[in-house]
Amino acid sequence: MKLNNEIIESMKNHIAVCTVALVFLFPGSPCFAQRPDHVPGQLIIQLHYKGEVNEVLATINGGVSTSSKLSHIKQLSQRLNIHLIGFDPVMLEEKEALWAFRNNEEVFAAQLNHFVEQRGTIPNDPRFGDQWDMDNTGQSGGMLDADIDAPQAWDSATGGLTALGDTIVVAVIDCGFDLNHEDLAYWKNRKEIPNNNVDDDNNGYIDDYDGWNAYNSDGDVSSCGHGTHVAGTVGAIGNNGVGLAGVNWNVKIMPVQGSSGTESTVIESYGYVLELRATYNETNGDSGAFVVSTNSSFGSNFGDPVDFPIWCAFYDSLGVAGVLSAGATMNLDEDVDSENDIPTACPSEWMISVTNTTEDDLRNSGAAYGLTTIDLGAPGTDIWSTEPNDTYGQKTGTSMATPHVAGAVALLYAAVCSEFIADYKGNPGFYALQIRDYIFNGTDSIADLTEITVTDGRLNIYNSLMLLANCDYTKYVGMEWSVQPNDIRLYPNPTRSLLTIEGIEGDIVNVGLYNALGQEVPGVLKLSSKDKVELNLEAITPGFYIIRIQNTANIFSSRVVRY
Repeated sequence: MKLNNEIIESMKNHIAVCTVALVFLFPGSPCFAQRPDHVPGQLIIQLHYKGEVNEVLATINGGVSTSSKLSHIKQLSQRLNIHLIGFDPVMLEEKEALWAFRNNEEVFAAQLNHFVEQRGTIPNDPRFGDQWDMDNTGQSGGMLDADIDAPQAWDSATGGLTALGDTIVVAVIDCGFDLNHEDLAYWKNRKEIPNNNVDDDNNGYIDDYDGWNAYNSDGDVSSCGHGTHVAGTVGAIGNNGVGLAGVNWNVKIMPVQGSSGTESTVIESYGYVLELRATYNETNGDSGAFVVSTNSSFGSNFGDPVDFPIWCAFYDSLGVAGVLSAGATMNLDEDVDSENDIPTACPSEWMISVTNTTEDDLRNSGAAYGLTTIDLGAPGTDIWSTEPNDTYGQKTGTSMATPHVAGAVALLYAAVCSEFIADYKGNPGFYALQIRDYIFNGTDSIADLTEITVTDGRLNIYNSLMLLANCDYTKYVGMEWSVQPNDIRLYPNPTRSLLTIEGIEGDIVNVGLYNALGQEVPGVLKLSSKDKVELNLEAITPGFYIIRIQNTANIFSSRVVRY
């Protein structure tokens, strides 16, 4: 299919606006010049809602020789119909394989399977000390009150349950976890019987009692220092006379092992989280998990969102299910606005991108920034947290900053009133954005983040809690998103099915819906009058799209989310 260059540029502009973490390995990098940036002979594809992978492969394989045939390696997400495909790169060129899938009408997106690595942290020699990130008294020689004001916030909430009794869960995707640590409380899938090799709850994952290991596609979660440290910042048990305290004292950590290696591993990790939260929504809490945030301390340095359409779109899919995703930016002194990064340059409204601040309220010189891409800072330098084998230690990096934000999201859900939780359950994607706004509007403005981050500030949980103290929140039901000019309206957006566009002057010449690759999406039913267009998006795959409307005088475009 020939791509519309104007649409591609529009997508790039939208994408540009929208860890430690994972490092994308570029062929030109002086340190990793010997290694390609993706797995040879593998593609990640996402099919439309009712697409059948075997039928697509049969169609494509019918036009190639036996030695060049493509094969199905495994499914990465059942709910979003994402698959890992293999082929012999000697017999079939990658560009030909990509072309074949991108020109199949059943395929929503096709891309390479990029390499990913956990972004390295800089551990210091361990020493006993207070957690300056939670309450900075100058104990580390830093600035008084350069912290997230956790003790003040804990006067109102310490985390664990919503006002309606939901057990709050934070999904941490990382290298592994010490499941037996004395100071950590992990989520358990009570609908699953461990180690019986049966998918007892029929969620598509066998023996996922403890969580999921996306490296091995099984429920055997192993230990790792980085993930254990991140989990402790989110939710080390507080007020128990042991160790230290996390942002939440009683939250449950969902351990998902799969933060490095290849992009397909990351996609499978997110797919697991989405399945559990979507199931919770669909069963009214009988099954699944009430996941409100994910922590992603990984990524691909300098990765362009245009090359990662499936990864970036996952944050929209998680978002409309009610999950905010906190992502760590690069551990490099780089401007993400111009240099790009995955995931923190992804355009999703539900992705919160985080950089690293010090005990002096300065941006760590080894952390990235971006006026339109990096949302806020959080403490990430010399952070004390849990380590394997019931030990504790310090680490530095954007990976240490980000779990403060993922944990803050969870703490707000423990503090907000029952009316908000009830409305959130009815429209989870809308109200998740309200929680995000509480986080953004509660930041402390600091000079070193001014004009290089979206909020100009550093996380302050107490301020955010005060904003929601009276349960005086904006109701997002029926929210309309305006397009330039401002009298053009799109609603509801996000939508499950029908999208209405009103206020268009002049005769409508053309209406098109385009995916992240700039390809027009077929099968969208359109009903239009002189000044109104209705699109039925029920048959298309959940994700973000660009709608393009042309009348006799102008061309308008806006982002649309199908969930």
